[in-house]
Amino acid sequence: MRARSLSAIAVAAGWLHACTAFNDAESLLTDQDGGASGGDASIEGIAGGGGFPGSGGSGGTDGGGGAAGGGGWPSGGGGTPSGGGMPSGGAPSGGGAPSGGGAPSGGGAPSGGGAPSGGGAPSGGGAPSGGGSGGTTPQCTSAAQCNDNKVCTTDSCAGGTCQNAAVANGTDCGDGNWCNGDEKCQSGNCAAGSAPSSFTQCGTTCPANYYAASYSCSSTCGSPSGPRSTCNPACSTSFAACGGCPTGYYQASASCSTSCGSCGVSSGQRYTCNQISGTSFAVCGGCPAGYHAASTSCSTSCGSCGVSSGQRDTCNQDTGSSFVSCDPCPSGYYAAGTSCSTSCGSCGVSSGQRFTCNQVPSSGSFAVCGSSCPAGFHVSSQTTSTSCGSCGVSSGTRVTCVPN
Repeated sequence: MRARSLSAIAVAAGWLHACTAFNDAESLLTDQDGGASGGDASIEGIAGGGGFPGSGGSGGTDGGGGAAGGGGWPSGGGGTPSGGGMPSGGAPSGGGAPSGGGAPSGGGAPSGGGAPSGGGAPSGGGAPSGGGSGGTTPQCTSAAQCNDNKVCTTDSCAGGTCQNAAVANGTDCGDGNWCNGDEKCQSGNCAAGSAPSSFTQCGTTCPANYYAASYSCSSTCGSPSGPRSTCNPACSTSFAACGGCPTGYYQASASCSTSCGSCGVSSGQRYTCNQISGTSFAVCGGCPAGYHAASTSCSTSCGSCGVSSGQRDTCNQDTGSSFVSCDPCPSGYYAAGTSCSTSCGSCGVSSGQRFTCNQVPSSGSFAVCGSSCPAGFHVSSQTTSTSCGSCGVSSGTRVTCVPN
């Protein structure tokens, strides 16, 4: 009986010891779960989660469940002022982290998760709407837009960008006007040159862009003497020249002058030279390129040494689809008909050949007075026609031209 009682007492003591241990462990768990650091209560955001003293330890940093008067101390709250570790519940209302627990609403990052709304990069992703950077407006579309008129270069346009050409030290790198000076390139900029001046040289001719204003006989130009020319720059709209007019001018009149005489010759031919311009003018001795003789005559204004009169042509510009000419038709035109006309007479000749000139078509066939066709066409047939007659000849050869 005593042994059984002792045994029972031992068993009871064992149970009591076990219960005490269990309670101590539970107390530890309680400390861990709601005590000094706030434990899971801070994570879960449960109101009033705190250990001890006064129903809970210090309330932790996130503890306190957000509402005032949670666990911890003072005032029954967690370790720090009202509501736990940090003021009013440690972090913003709703528990440790912003509302919704842990991280901002929706978890982790701001609403929508991770990154701002839409995730990752700003709305639309990556780079600004449309991607990358916008295109650039080309600086140029032609070389003319690249010319700065300041440096001695001829720029170019490549891929929409102006390309500076190498500096050129050539003549007239500025305005191209030879008469106001032969500009040069200095340090990449055009520098004004000196205007051309007159000079003398042996012979009866002058270099390009100059004319012989007078002739003389000089011992420095031969033995015992030779001709010498005074050369002037051709920079006026009109001047008098011995022997002929330079390029860009036509012979408006002719005469015999002692200023154009040379060794052994007292007088020589002198012309009044006018700059080529306008649609029509009168010329002694033939029309310049780009013009045709609309009519001819014999005039004393075109006389020369020993000759009282000479041929004078009224020159018209080569324009239009058709015109009449006392000269053969120029390039780009063909003789659609010929005749003998007093409007094309000259000194000692009352009448002369006259041509009706038509513009060469781009396609199709046409009839030509003569035996050949313009470039790009060939003769398909040949005959004679009165429409192709000339002075003293009633008929002439006519061919039909077709494209090659």
